Amino acid sequence: MKKLGVAMLIWLGLAAVGLVAADFWQTKKFTEWSDKEVQKMLRDSPWARPVEIRLEGGGGGGMGGGGGRGRRGGGGGGGGSLPSAASGGPEGEGGMGGGARGGGISTPEAPPSQTVLIRWHTALPVKQAVARMRYGNEVASSPEAAKNLSREEKQYIVGIIGLPPMMMRGNPAKLKSLALLKIKGRPPVEAEAVQTDKGERGVNLYLFFPKVQPGSHVITLEDSEVELSMKLGSTEIRRRFKLKDMVFDGKLEI
Repeated sequence: MKKLGVAMLIWLGLAAVGLVAADFWQTKKFTEWSDKEVQKMLRDSPWARPVEIRLEGGGGGGMGGGGGRGRRGGGGGGGGSLPSAASGGPEGEGGMGGGARGGGISTPEAPPSQTVLIRWHTALPVKQAVARMRYGNEVASSPEAAKNLSREEKQYIVGIIGLPPMMMRGNPAKLKSLALLKIKGRPPVEAEAVQTDKGERGVNLYLFFPKVQPGSHVITLEDSEVELSMKLGSTEIRRRFKLKDMVFDGKLEI
């Protein structure tokens, strides 16, 4: 009987820990997210991760060179304005609720560096965070918000937020061939289109990837992880995303 009581206490303790550890997007409707939670979704969540890039030679380079290797972490068409998942909002960051955190860092031993954000703009929780930020307490009753959130996305849109302007010199259209989604055991997926806008803390680059290519399939949980790879001059930006962490409301959202 005593052993049973101890076991019960242990089980209750583990259950309590599980409740404490649950992320807010698993326990709360997006209409109830606080401003702080909205910012966390957009800046530091399974769908938005920071990456530090090195800027050799004082950050020069752009399309033509100069620059270092990004620290490794973990569409068709694409013309016209960006979908609501990547437009409007404060801080001049393409409406995505803020760009890279931190500025350049310089030491005698290392080249300068800057932190950018890699964000999946077509993921539903990101779209919900943008809607919550844009419409506030009226988000639940806004027809425009409902239309944007229910829209079926035809491409994956991945944003690189807060790039140094000097890295974006040259023809943005040429960037398509430099952006890849890499999935183990499958050919890399090339971007179909790119768009840019000017943010408060740098340039925002939006990459449009097809969901389906001939002889391939959409990304699923069985793929385990996906890596974004972007080459800007001699700077390579890379970030891996664990797909099991990107499940939202029982469904993979990217």
